[in-house]
Amino acid sequence: MAMYVPLFSSVYARYQGANRDCPRIISLDEAFAGVDENNIRDMFKLLEELNLNFIMNSQILWGDYDTVKSLSICELIRPNNADFVTVIRYHWDGKVKELVIDEVEEDEGVSIA
Repeated sequence: MAMYVPLFSSVYARYQGANRDCPRIISLDEAFAGVDENNIRDMFKLLEELNLNFIMNSQILWGDYDTVKSLSICELIRPNNADFVTVIRYHWDGKVKELVIDEVEEDEGVSIA
């Protein structure tokens, strides 16, 4: 946690000089590794309070904490070292994590996903 608070604060300060409509993105690899659940919850709360957009990856992190208002979650699955990766999408609305299923519509013989 001693690393993340100064990191988030410096990113926030840097974005203060940007246009108001610019994305405020922070990206973390192996996000919050070694941080306990309560502190992870608080880190997401801090990200929300600083109004930062984030992209994170982790083997165990879902981000579905009560301190997160809304979140798009992508689970990548590569079965048995296959030559492909399947993406399973979820949406967190602050209370419930739901599987996102894209509906395919037919429009004059063309599939739209």
